[in-house]
Amino acid sequence: MREVMHIVVLGAGYAGLTAVLQLQKKIKKKDIKITLINKHRYHYQTTWLHRCAVGIYSEAYARVDLEPLLKKDLVTLKKEVVRAIHPHQKEVHTDEGIYSYDFLVVALGAEINTSEIPGLDHYAHSIVTLARANRLCNRFITVMNDYKNSQQSDPLHIVVGGGGFTGVELLGELIEQLPKMLAMHQIDANKLKLTLIEKESTVLPEFNLELGEYALARLEEAAVDIKLQTTIKEIKRRTIKIEHGGIVEEIPHDLFIWTAGVSKHSVLQSNAFLSSDQSMALTSELTVQEHPEIYIIGDAIQEKEVTHQGNVLPNADIAIQKGKFVAESIKAQLKGSHTKLIFSFKPYGSRIASIGQHDAIGLLWNKKKVVGNLAARIKRITDHMIVFQMGGARFWYSVFMGASKKK
Repeated sequence: MREVMHIVVLGAGYAGLTAVLQLQKKIKKKDIKITLINKHRYHYQTTWLHRCAVGIYSEAYARVDLEPLLKKDLVTLKKEVVRAIHPHQKEVHTDEGIYSYDFLVVALGAEINTSEIPGLDHYAHSIVTLARANRLCNRFITVMNDYKNSQQSDPLHIVVGGGGFTGVELLGELIEQLPKMLAMHQIDANKLKLTLIEKESTVLPEFNLELGEYALARLEEAAVDIKLQTTIKEIKRRTIKIEHGGIVEEIPHDLFIWTAGVSKHSVLQSNAFLSSDQSMALTSELTVQEHPEIYIIGDAIQEKEVTHQGNVLPNADIAIQKGKFVAESIKAQLKGSHTKLIFSFKPYGSRIASIGQHDAIGLLWNKKKVVGNLAARIKRITDHMIVFQMGGARFWYSVFMGASKKK
């Protein structure tokens, strides 16, 4: 009797969950099983985290339970933390056990590189996960209560480190929501000071200069203190040491939020997965060079996609396309095909960064510029498209209809 073929998928973000949803559609054989290992029993919408962080969306609203989405006769969900991958033994070690595999899909996402700046791990908040976004939302309330009770005359300083995609989207929401939050705590909105620190010469360097300048102008109109070409040297409990043009100074903060400097997941920081230059040693089939049964996709890679229209940083669109590609590649191999499938990113969607609820900047099909309220409306449509691309109508219904019941 033929042994059961085992596919293990690590992570239920955009890339990993897409791979599982597509695999369970494509696989009909009974001698195949899939194990999905994830830290939680839910998937969360990463593109909504900046809104969760300021209280627009609740934690429950952004969360989608995984169990109802999975075919129980094919897919087993394990709520466990991945500790290590041993490619030569074809094993995944978690905090609960050991799993052998025939195919492994690594989609664990990225992690904050806390070694980059002294104090980052102790004094910085972030929104890289739903749990962190929720903690930040609660922290806003604590900071405002403390500020009110202190009756100090100095401004309430909130500093955002990183003017890329995440930083600008978060700032856009902060500009709109913080005055309302301050009013609820009976704090004069004029006492708020928002500061953005970015090491590049403009914000949103992943877009083109014109769009970056548009976003920069909108932030400046909202009285955000923007410090460009400025590096963060150290973070302390109440101050941040920065450097600009060779001049080092310290600025105060009541709350510091880090939105940059993520790195590969820790389980991939080994020679088995890295080239001599420490980049991910992947083939054009998204597999590890020495281990063709291992696929690595999603933000776990943290590397640019090179297209004929330029470089594209990791995003949900790329993650979903890679998840679909992996499912198709594994399906072909299970059928006995020896034809190698080559991944090629197709920038057919939109790449849009919101600046609050009614303003945004972006590129359609990675080339046509769009700004303002029109871009914001397209952003909302894109939220629906991303979900539909992952798992079709059933998954879309689970996300949006399920979310509406949680309001």
